[in-house]
Amino acid sequence: MRIPEEKIQEIRLSTDAVEYIGQFVRLKKRGKDYTGLCPFHNEKTPSFTVSPSKQLFYCFGCHRGGDVVKFVMEYEKLSYVEALEHLAERNGIEITRTEELYQSAGEIEKLYNICTIAARHFYNNLKNTPEGDFAHQYFLNRGFSNRMIVTFGLGYSTRSWDGFLRYAEQQGIAPEHLEQAGFVKKRDDGTYYDTFRGRAMFPIFNTMGRVIAFGARKLYDDDSVPGKYINSPETPIYHKSKTLYGLSHAKDAIREKDFVVLVEGYADLISVVQAGIKNITASSGTALTQEQIQLISRYTKNITLVYDADSAGANAMMRGVDIILENGLDLRIVQLPAGDDPDSFVRKNGGRAFEELLKKAVTFIDFKANQYRQEGKFDSPEGKADAVRGLVQSISKIKDPLKRSFFIKEIAEKYSLYESTLFDELEKFTRKVPERFVKTAESVFPKSSTQETEPPVSLELPNDERELLSAVFEDPEEMIPFVFQLVQVEEFSHQHSRELAAQILEVFEETGALDTAAFISRLQNEQLKTLVTNITFNQYQLSERWNEIGSKPSDTRIYELAFGAVKGIKKRNLETLLHENRIQMKNASLNGEETISFLKTQQEILTKLKEVDEMKLTKE
Repeated sequence: MRIPEEKIQEIRLSTDAVEYIGQFVRLKKRGKDYTGLCPFHNEKTPSFTVSPSKQLFYCFGCHRGGDVVKFVMEYEKLSYVEALEHLAERNGIEITRTEELYQSAGEIEKLYNICTIAARHFYNNLKNTPEGDFAHQYFLNRGFSNRMIVTFGLGYSTRSWDGFLRYAEQQGIAPEHLEQAGFVKKRDDGTYYDTFRGRAMFPIFNTMGRVIAFGARKLYDDDSVPGKYINSPETPIYHKSKTLYGLSHAKDAIREKDFVVLVEGYADLISVVQAGIKNITASSGTALTQEQIQLISRYTKNITLVYDADSAGANAMMRGVDIILENGLDLRIVQLPAGDDPDSFVRKNGGRAFEELLKKAVTFIDFKANQYRQEGKFDSPEGKADAVRGLVQSISKIKDPLKRSFFIKEIAEKYSLYESTLFDELEKFTRKVPERFVKTAESVFPKSSTQETEPPVSLELPNDERELLSAVFEDPEEMIPFVFQLVQVEEFSHQHSRELAAQILEVFEETGALDTAAFISRLQNEQLKTLVTNITFNQYQLSERWNEIGSKPSDTRIYELAFGAVKGIKKRNLETLLHENRIQMKNASLNGEETISFLKTQQEILTKLKEVDEMKLTKE
């Protein structure tokens, strides 16, 4: 469902780029703009710039840039619509779509809508049905306050075989769409029945707070579905390996504290949040994945795993330690007292005691060594060798050589070993395949086209075309009428220049104005978006004439610059025609053909070149 253009502009204009981006990048004022270290690539010298006047950002290092919506997309890894929704929610703007009916939505949006409808239905079941009283009491007995029930949208699915199916059909939702979203299953006779029946429902949100799936907890002893918990299946909007429970609620606190607490399950997380620890997310009982770690790395580089030794799910989570290290994150681990999980611990001891445990978190080296000790590996020389080798193998996952060195030194001191011996062992795990073997392998198994990385965006335009576009974006109301009465779109030689010139004229004719940030958001081509942002910010890469322009865009010097660029474009096009005509004339002469027509054309081109040289700047 499309968001109206006027609403997009309202959302974009409601957010100050410097204020918003400043939450994630430490910005310092430099002249009229703000600079900082780019959040999209590693750098030591700031090349990231935010312009308060243009409401744009741009990095001169990695060439990423755009308006605040683009920043949200890049930083939060969101779609365009999700980024708009995020900013709208942040600024209290209600989005009313032009096609509000469910039937008119796209397939992905339909799935989001179904999940939202389901969450409301399950919550209503919990609060307003006699059967839901039992589930509500279950949550209260678990120690969840009504505030937590509302915050996390907890609900209840009735024991009926078609309770949600019938409700959804009343909302105009087709059973096949419910099946795609994971809420119903099809019988052999073609009829449908509810997936979730008689269960406590935990909505699962994406990072933007939209419901994408559910976890369902068993409540009744006669429930024939195996497993204490069942979860929504994978759908186009829900991928378990890419999702962390509670992250949408926790991301601000994670950024503020600069570390995340990682637990196993839904109830664990809610109890800990209720105890006052907000920077927490849960793996939902699965082994940690590369995608989940990368998701966390958007908000912090520090993870504290809370480990429940009695939980198979937590053991699976612990197998993700090496993935955490491979991705350059720092890891500490808390092991709870025997018999406790985070939920039971905070209910018995409170939030302060849990925070004290977090302060006592140990390194992954200490934790793994303790695990090996409990397995009896330190009871024999062979076991000790295996244990130390296991520790070194985990250290080898760390990309930072300085960190690796410190951990090696720690092991050497702890187990009275020579550092050189450990470094020899480390080299076995970190040694790279010789380049000649890599080249041989690539020749035998060449990369498929899908593995090829896209070439970097070329931002090179002819200087005069770049300068002319720069003048247009600097003062569109003055420059667009002035420039395009002198030069036609077809006279731009570069494809990108022509496309931009055509779209600039189209927007100006429609609105009588040109807002750079709005223009960028209108563009569909990512290369053009990058190019416009580059032109807008890259003042010092333009010619010396452009650098000499003052801060007043209405000054006659901007006219002189634009007029000079127009003459440059016209001269270059005529010189190209002259060159091509001379080649044709030479070929004709060699072939014994007449050359009078070519001489006549040459004279016409030379006359036009003289006319261009004699053009004088006049402003009406």
